[in-house]
Amino acid sequence: MKSKRQRPGSKRALSEEDLFYLAAAKGLDTRLVQLTSEGKDKLHDAIIVYWRSKKPAKKELPVLGGRLLLDLKLVLEEVRSRLKRLERARTMVVEDPEIRGGEPCILGTRIGVYEVASILEQGAAEEEILEGYPSLKREQLELAKIFARAYPRKGRPPRHPWQQPPWREISRGATLR
Repeated sequence: MKSKRQRPGSKRALSEEDLFYLAAAKGLDTRLVQLTSEGKDKLHDAIIVYWRSKKPAKKELPVLGGRLLLDLKLVLEEVRSRLKRLERARTMVVEDPEIRGGEPCILGTRIGVYEVASILEQGAAEEEILEGYPSLKREQLELAKIFARAYPRKGRPPRHPWQQPPWREISRGATLR
């Protein structure tokens, strides 16, 4: 898969075609189909041609000389749907240095996106969160999860006291005071 740069100095980013390829390749049963790197390149090229045709003429795509037939209509719809949800999540988030030091917040609130996603990840019920934050809507909770997964926090994860053992290691030769 050939990734491309979006702008000078930016990190590598996957194009929509690459995401479509990954979704299609993920759907292949590796017990039935094992592709070589050349086969993966051919599959990638065929999928890009399929993706770029705005209204694909066929629901199925013959690949590798017709020995492999892929039904890509559902994969195409799923990828486009997920990309739309990711775009909605991006527009829901505001990063303003004047609000919480530039931490990504949900538009129109001072509620941190990663804060909401972390609470959800820890198993809190959506009703509990909506009760605690009455200005939030259910859709914003889902979009916060999507945004947090797509754009993880930078740097090392924080070290919490509950992740540290409550004792201190003592080497064998040390004496206790």
